[in-house]
Amino acid sequence: MSSHHIVKEDQEPALIIAATDRIPSSLLNQLLEWNPIVITDGRNLEHVVQLGIKVDVLVTDEPADLSQDHVFVLPLTTSFLDTALTYLIKRGCRAANILSTDVDPNLLLRYAAKIQVVLLSNGRRTFVVKSGFTKWKPKGESVFLHSNQVIETKGLQQTGENEYITAHDGFYSIHFDQSHGLVGEQI
Repeated sequence: MSSHHIVKEDQEPALIIAATDRIPSSLLNQLLEWNPIVITDGRNLEHVVQLGIKVDVLVTDEPADLSQDHVFVLPLTTSFLDTALTYLIKRGCRAANILSTDVDPNLLLRYAAKIQVVLLSNGRRTFVVKSGFTKWKPKGESVFLHSNQVIETKGLQQTGENEYITAHDGFYSIHFDQSHGLVGEQI
């Protein structure tokens, strides 16, 4: 987008920060570029604030010492991520990025019908796709399939358990037994 475009509230994906360690600052800066809604929990609040990030929503079940103004405190109802995603869905957000190092990628499938969620974790970008998903990639790119389902692939060579590389420059495709599955890529 060029600088003359207007960004409407909730148009950009929200950013849920469940961990900041091992997250490259360049990636964090890209995610913060368009001033998304930022949600974190009490465990990560201090570090997020130290990084100079403005927190919009704090999910916690304990009293918090807030050093920033205008932070909405959201009571923890289930897990942090379930509480944050439920809040975003009720708010009408259509997409969210999750920064974490220890999230079960299957969480994304639970919310696939309500919000588009991308998990950025341990050097990978994991996202939900529909069966029949196709994408163009150069030869030799890594693709990770998080699934216990029977999977049919075209244009991919398996290199390990749920690990593939693109066989050639061009499109690859993935078919799952169910309507959706999870794909991961190196970031």
